[in-house]
Amino acid sequence: MSHLTPAQLQALTQMLDQRATAAQAEIRAQAGQRADEPYADLSGGVNDPGDDATADQIVDLDNAMIGMELSELRDIAAARERMKNGRYGVCIDCQQEIDFERLGAYPTAKRCARCQGLHERTFASAPHPTL
Repeated sequence: MSHLTPAQLQALTQMLDQRATAAQAEIRAQAGQRADEPYADLSGGVNDPGDDATADQIVDLDNAMIGMELSELRDIAAARERMKNGRYGVCIDCQQEIDFERLGAYPTAKRCARCQGLHERTFASAPHPTL
């Protein structure tokens, strides 16, 4: 973490704090909205298979969005733990410093840009037909 100045570290900490607050607010909003709107209202008053399918998609989408926000909160917690342990801003693969510009764009980054690109190419899933 020695390559980050105290001012840079403070700015990154504030970014993490702001993003955590936003993610928590989004989770509360999504969960509250769904709690206020019963499933029967989503599918309509008539038990129609098409309406049921649409209601299922709405619920699934909401759950996926909440899952994304929860994943971001876990990433933020991990970044804070790396800060505490003095490993923040150090690539987990090559142990090189992560540029401040990358951390500014993606404060939860755990890999440098080069290693992240390699990771994405290595673990990208091959497209497969859905039919």
